[in-house]
Amino acid sequence: SGKELEMTGFVQGKIELERDVQNELLNWKDKRHHTVLQIEGPWHIGKTHEVKKFAYSHYKQVVYVNLVCDEYGFEDLMLTDHFMRAYCKNAGIGEYVDDESTVLVIDEIQERANVYNAIRDLREQLGCDIIVSGSYLARTVNSRDFFLPAGIAYLRLYPLSFKEFCRALDIEDVLETISLNSESKDEDYQKLEEAYQVYRKIGGYPQVVTTFMESRQVDDCMVVLEDLIRTFTAESSRFFTNSTALSIFQEAYKAVLVQIAEEKKGTGKTFLEFATNFVKDTVKEPVSRNEVRTAASWLLYSGIIGYCDLYNNGDVTDVVSNRRAYFADPGIANYISSMVTIPKDAIEGMLTETFAYAELSRLYQATPGKKYVRGDKPCFSICGDYELDFVIVDKDDVRYGLEVKTGNNRARSLEYYKDKGMVDKGFRCAVSHGGQGLRFATIPIYAIGCRFPYETT
Repeated sequence: SGKELEMTGFVQGKIELERDVQNELLNWKDKRHHTVLQIEGPWHIGKTHEVKKFAYSHYKQVVYVNLVCDEYGFEDLMLTDHFMRAYCKNAGIGEYVDDESTVLVIDEIQERANVYNAIRDLREQLGCDIIVSGSYLARTVNSRDFFLPAGIAYLRLYPLSFKEFCRALDIEDVLETISLNSESKDEDYQKLEEAYQVYRKIGGYPQVVTTFMESRQVDDCMVVLEDLIRTFTAESSRFFTNSTALSIFQEAYKAVLVQIAEEKKGTGKTFLEFATNFVKDTVKEPVSRNEVRTAASWLLYSGIIGYCDLYNNGDVTDVVSNRRAYFADPGIANYISSMVTIPKDAIEGMLTETFAYAELSRLYQATPGKKYVRGDKPCFSICGDYELDFVIVDKDDVRYGLEVKTGNNRARSLEYYKDKGMVDKGFRCAVSHGGQGLRFATIPIYAIGCRFPYETT
């Protein structure tokens, strides 16, 4: 109940957001097959909140362990017989029930290598469900003290999608039913366009969204984003060995934005190459490629950025991996844009592309039964002087070409790719009511992720 949730101390302010992850958690519970569920995702993305919300709603007994501040000795007791019974007694939870009506939640598991490495043994010993989570699991990936256990199911939590944001605004049904071909009411398009313009600036971090829901002020959201970035930087500093490494890290995420702006001029460099040069120019100390690689990997595993592959010369079988980097959330990108010198029109284009990237990324992370695209991440394409923002190949090998626009200018690259037969279906994605043209269709930009494949006729 709401009262019980409030007593557990994890209700996020006054507004409760309805996240899709709750359905994914329930799907795991129903088809658990005796696996441990590992929840991954960026810091402050709501992992603890959503897991607790799920646990207290679907289990009779919840044993919650936070390895940052555990007062009841879970790590030590884990080595003894009947340790769950002793832990529950210490924590005042009551008599431990060793069946699927109980769930053991281990939070911030990256803090204790011994606990992480014991996951498989815990699974074999206990009859309850087990969920583990952590914000900085890059630490486990990059540390020789951690070993990847067997028998784990993975679930990644993202910032709120635009669809979830619309749900919070009570216009999700409008997003799901709006005509992509200019056949709906003008006021419905207006509602979604206004929501899109806000979301493109503030992004989908739960604390940012709840702040907007309470104040309806974008400036208030920028203050929250600043605090989130500051916290992330401070927490990340624990994992870097010296001040130079931290400076490299701080400059690396600025390189993401600068690369997107300069890539349009045809630099031809991978993100790692570009970032290395950028960081060397801004950090006034010797910098190695490996140090930049470490910083970029940290941003990737922490969920701050994601990579985009390149389909070379329009050929979907010729793939250059990790050719470009994007921020995984447009709000973070918007905040970082105030820290670098980029023309205003370039920032507008970057935010629009970041929105499109973040929305499309979810298509690639869908569960196998609900995945309609091939590959593991979005791709763009370059052929001669023509660059197409995104190319999607669906499960039937149909190639979708997407050109993202901030204004009313022509989609020249899309025209070229369509005329040369390098894409089967073309879509210009812009702030628009949509419409079908002779060679390709235009669709509202906010439908780019949640309405794939696009029905425009």
